[in-house]
Amino acid sequence: MYAYSEAKEALAEGIAESLRKRGLNVSKEEILRQMVKPPSEEFGDLGIGLFRYAKALRVKPQELAEEISKEVNHYLIKEKKVIGGYLNFFFDIKKLAERALREAIEKEYGKWDVGEGKVRVVEHTSANPVHPLHIGHARNMFLGDSLVRILRNAGWKVQSRFYINDMGRQVAILVYGIMKLGKRAPEEEKPDHWYGKVYSVTNTLVELARAIKEGDEEEMKEWQEVLNELEEKWPEIVNALKEKIRPEEDHERAISELMKRYEEGDEEVKKIFRKVVEDVLRGFRETMGRVGVSVDVWDWESDLVWSGLVRKIIEEAKEKGLLKEHKGALAIDFSPFLNDEVRKRLKIPKGLEVPPLILVRSDGTTLYTTRDIAYTIKKFEETGAEKVINVIASEQRLPQIQLRLALWALGYKRYAENLIHYAYEMVTIPGMKMSGRRGRMITLDWLVDEAKKRVEELVKERSEAQDVERVVEAVAVGALKYALVSVSAEKPITFKWEEVLNFNTNSAPYLQYTHARAVGILRKGGKGDLSKASFEKAEKYKNLIMKIAEFPEVTKAAALDLAPEKIAVYLNSLADTFNEFYHKEPVAKEPDEGLRNLKLLIVEAIANIMKRGLNLLGIEAPERM
Repeated sequence: MYAYSEAKEALAEGIAESLRKRGLNVSKEEILRQMVKPPSEEFGDLGIGLFRYAKALRVKPQELAEEISKEVNHYLIKEKKVIGGYLNFFFDIKKLAERALREAIEKEYGKWDVGEGKVRVVEHTSANPVHPLHIGHARNMFLGDSLVRILRNAGWKVQSRFYINDMGRQVAILVYGIMKLGKRAPEEEKPDHWYGKVYSVTNTLVELARAIKEGDEEEMKEWQEVLNELEEKWPEIVNALKEKIRPEEDHERAISELMKRYEEGDEEVKKIFRKVVEDVLRGFRETMGRVGVSVDVWDWESDLVWSGLVRKIIEEAKEKGLLKEHKGALAIDFSPFLNDEVRKRLKIPKGLEVPPLILVRSDGTTLYTTRDIAYTIKKFEETGAEKVINVIASEQRLPQIQLRLALWALGYKRYAENLIHYAYEMVTIPGMKMSGRRGRMITLDWLVDEAKKRVEELVKERSEAQDVERVVEAVAVGALKYALVSVSAEKPITFKWEEVLNFNTNSAPYLQYTHARAVGILRKGGKGDLSKASFEKAEKYKNLIMKIAEFPEVTKAAALDLAPEKIAVYLNSLADTFNEFYHKEPVAKEPDEGLRNLKLLIVEAIANIMKRGLNLLGIEAPERM
């Protein structure tokens, strides 16, 4: 175990044992959750308030803290201080530096085995294959990819999966447009972009036809404006489809018929759907490759249906008497068993009304939520997963709750309890509005290109790298990733270029530049020698050494809490502290040999941690910038 973690756990176990001796049933884990850094360095490096335990024992908090202080210790702790009911500890920085720096220069510093080789599945991105990946998908993708990396680093076997939603109405609309147009994507254009245009135009014409049929003048006006906007951008596609998709036709019936025939496995329709979707996925893979993200398994929604898994779920629901008629369709009504105990176990808020889940439409076709049930079972059973994590937008909270309840009702209780909805909020760019249906998208391809243009000037004017183009790409992609994972998933993001590309604080370029600076120092001064370092002088650099020692705790917490932002916050704080050190202290030119080796070891540890931490966020750390 790492130095800082070993000391913290030993102290926690000691405190828990002391409380157990006094008659309180307290675990080490409970104490660990409460151990924090005191608000000021003068109070200590680590501390815990014992007020609740003093109250339970009916003793004064200060007296309890003083008694326990005499009973707990660790060789890395040099002093203990009791302040009221707080028990605080000070590390022996000489001893901590000697051990932590030895650990921190190792290649896999911060790696754990808390997952014990158990399997977790992370499904992420899973964009509808009808248009290019956009900024919302990017947050999903980057959060999912960082979770995969962080969990693997903590000792889990992780399988990443992408769910190809090829049976929904959106794909049917795209296929309808392609069939009317009579051609697939031209070779000279990125396929997902071209199909995105066809989808937007087809959808607009279908919606306009519906509005005309219903006599809804407001809707007619809105969709006509959208069509005019699309015609300005893509006249060739609009004009071609206007001739084919006439207002007098029953498009809704034709699209529904396509969906039904595809679900039934009609070979002719199946061939067209598959070709179109595979073309779009080819565009997805190209974009994902560009930003350094890959997935292990690509699952087709249609394969679930054709394999019989979805039909099996419906049969199980019938056998258990779960299916009731709801608005002309077959649905599961959750009210008979949605009690306080079930809400607690499935993490469903009290008072939240959960409507019935429709499994089968009146025309006999299934819904995506029905297929989601089968897909969840498949993810658990194919992999033997301990948990399945779905990275899905927060607006899908209710369908995800319905999914867990359906699994519970069908008897898959372990799966229901271990299915995690990793919800994230939306991303907005001031002055830009998005709507895939209307052809207004901030695509990930555009974001990378725009970031590259903006980064190029900044990098070229300060770069000493020979492969400037590669550095520009790494900095541009890194900037986007950091912007979308450094904020807690539950918070919305307002994307501002001046913050995303800030070389001076809280951005990937800032952290990458800090890493490159540390590597540059090592090029000049060489690596430090542990046997020659003056660890007795480490107290002067206490803040840096403490931060270096804390890195493994941060990677573990990020994995246990599914919180990539904890790594981002830590790296930014470490970079701030290191850059302050760099501006004040000579390193390579330090005349005192023992002190020079100590400083070089600190710099080497910083370089390694920066690289490791950035990698856990999916960000490259160039050695020159």
